[in-house]
Amino acid sequence: MFTTTAIYQVNWASGLRSAALSFFVTLVLAVAAAAQTPVQTAVNTTDVESDQTTTAAKVAAVLPGLTNYKGIMIGSTADEVREKLGKAKIDDKDGFYYRFDDSEFAQIRLDKNSKVKLISITHSSESENVPAYTDIFGAGATPAAKPDGSVYKFVRYPQAGYWVAYSRTAGNDPSVTVTMQKLQSLK
Repeated sequence: MFTTTAIYQVNWASGLRSAALSFFVTLVLAVAAAAQTPVQTAVNTTDVESDQTTTAAKVAAVLPGLTNYKGIMIGSTADEVREKLGKAKIDDKDGFYYRFDDSEFAQIRLDKNSKVKLISITHSSESENVPAYTDIFGAGATPAAKPDGSVYKFVRYPQAGYWVAYSRTAGNDPSVTVTMQKLQSLK
């Protein structure tokens, strides 16, 4: 059986919880109201052009400029590599090594299913086929050279399923290495 004192204690505790809940809800609603921004109804041409530029930049950030090397892509089969690039200097179950001339080399690594998982191309300074930085990372990309003249950039492209790295050595006869590698899946 409840006494009068017990009933007042229950009502008092219930009232305190109710007041705390009301305060919390009021606080949340006040913050939400303050965070809202006015809706802009007028759109001018500059805004549209800016939005299109931003969209193009977002697409460039999602998809790499470099998608293949002489027709070989990440995921190509070993037979496709042989068909498109010919006889390799080294050809084994792990991959291929090509030396096209004294200024261009390519290493292609295969996964356990004999599909391309890595393509690495090195061009010496004498190579006529050195890809431009913009060919790798897109038209708007500009290299950030270090004081010694070397350049390095690494970008993951999850939408494409691989990453791309660009490296140019310092000096008067720089070499350029471009690498594409399949992203590892997390298990």
